[in-house]
Amino acid sequence: MKKLTAGLAIGVAILSSFVGIYPAIASAPSNTSLQKRLVACGATPNGSSLTVVETTRLSLFLPKDYFPNIKLSINSHGASAGWVSNGGRYGYAQSGLGKPNCWAYYLEFDLAANNKTKIGTVDIGSKSAFKTFPSYLIHFKVVMDPPDATKQVAGNGSVHGQVLLGPTCPVEHIPPDPACAPKPYKTSIDVWSALTGSPYKRVFTNDSGAFNLSLVPGPYALQVTPATNGSLYPRCTEAKFSVVAKKTIKVTVNCDTGIR
Repeated sequence: MKKLTAGLAIGVAILSSFVGIYPAIASAPSNTSLQKRLVACGATPNGSSLTVVETTRLSLFLPKDYFPNIKLSINSHGASAGWVSNGGRYGYAQSGLGKPNCWAYYLEFDLAANNKTKIGTVDIGSKSAFKTFPSYLIHFKVVMDPPDATKQVAGNGSVHGQVLLGPTCPVEHIPPDPACAPKPYKTSIDVWSALTGSPYKRVFTNDSGAFNLSLVPGPYALQVTPATNGSLYPRCTEAKFSVVAKKTIKVTVNCDTGIR
């Protein structure tokens, strides 16, 4: 937590250094218009704090009219974020990845070779064109190994989940037979960030098929770990959900047994 606080403090210093990069425009559109432009470009929400695993590659997008400076400001400590050339020219995208009037940056995150702590930070920002809207800043924590999604951290959101197997009988009964109700599935699940694609350590369900997660706010996805024996069943759905700070949500994953 101290490292993250220090990283955010550095980010504030970065934003203050943006002053003078180019003059701000006197009047600005409404914040509603800006939010629509950010969504249209697929921009990561301003002010986000994200954790990425070393060698993670991801794209950042920004609307050109609000952030006209093509060069991102990148401040690194024990890690780096480098432009990946096969994503196209810096600030531009190829193969339809980018959208009209939006910058597109394809970056790879790595830990510094001499980083013994195996944790680094990268702050990425861009100066706003308008006095009435803050500059863009995203804080990344770069780690060597996937973080533990079950570790309780203050300020995180909580996920209470369960994995169920069904159908459990070859023929459905009317009225439903309690003995044929879906059964808990003791298994393992894989969790990853829908923003960065970074995985978390594999999580295991208990005898009741239940699992609990503690995650920083943002969108996520999870799926039961596929069988390694080549079997098509059980076939489990992928669950997508969003985590809100200090809130608890419930997630149910259903797995098809193949029984008919």
